Amino acid sequence: MIWLTLEVSRNQRRKMNSDKTSKTVTPMVVGLDRKVSRQIVSYGAGTNSTAMVCEMVRRGETIDAIVFCDTGGERPETYAHIEEFNRWLDAKGYPRVLTIRRAPAGIFNGDEKIGEATTLEEECLMRGQLPGIAYGFGSCSDKWKQQPFKTWLKTTGWNDVVVCIGFDADEPNRKIRSDKYELPYAKRFPLIEWDIGRAACVGIIVASGVRPPGKSACFFCPSSRKHEILALPPDLKQRALKIESRANLTSIAGLGRNFAWRDLIAADNAQCKMDFSGVEEVPCGCYDG
Repeated sequence: MIWLTLEVSRNQRRKMNSDKTSKTVTPMVVGLDRKVSRQIVSYGAGTNSTAMVCEMVRRGETIDAIVFCDTGGERPETYAHIEEFNRWLDAKGYPRVLTIRRAPAGIFNGDEKIGEATTLEEECLMRGQLPGIAYGFGSCSDKWKQQPFKTWLKTTGWNDVVVCIGFDADEPNRKIRSDKYELPYAKRFPLIEWDIGRAACVGIIVASGVRPPGKSACFFCPSSRKHEILALPPDLKQRALKIESRANLTSIAGLGRNFAWRDLIAADNAQCKMDFSGVEEVPCGCYDG
């Protein structure tokens, strides 16, 4: 059983306990053929999910909860964006972003418990492993994103919910992969439904008066591109290198899968800084629903 630490505002508690909604919507969803009573946003805090919320607000759609699953190792810009976005949501009369975390998880060496991990970073350090995505698995996303979301959903007592996921019209492959999994809720993909691609997402955010959030991902994500790694603050670089140095590496070179972050950072420090200006931002591919 997974326990959650929930950060719920007073206004959101009132909204969650109320059976009344000020707006109604009959969305096109996967797995549900009738009108739903609750609409939840699976919020990744990146460009796509932010644009999705902004457009839902513009269209006057009901949103009963906006849920962000925090691994404890998100980029500082992500946490700052959520605070700023909450103020925008307040002004629009919509619920604030609800941040949830997986409860502390026991880490064992055989039968001996060696500690409890409260974040993905701590789990990696205690296990001497990199995030699962480095090895081609989605275990880090499943454990620290999907499972806490499912557990939170059970705590609400809500039935007949639909979860809105921010895959855009330029990435139908992610929807296809998502459709393969049976989940205890119906899914909706508003950006695909409205034929909104990545470039249009940025325009929607700016037009809404919201600062574009940029990419949302763990600061030590193995899917990070080289310019993103080198742009990290020194303290986060050192924390990422600590994870890499403690990992038992056999099948991969390091956090970069086929290269070690330590080598990239050392090479950058030893020469003129690399110019990555103009490189397009892409999603990390972690779970969004």
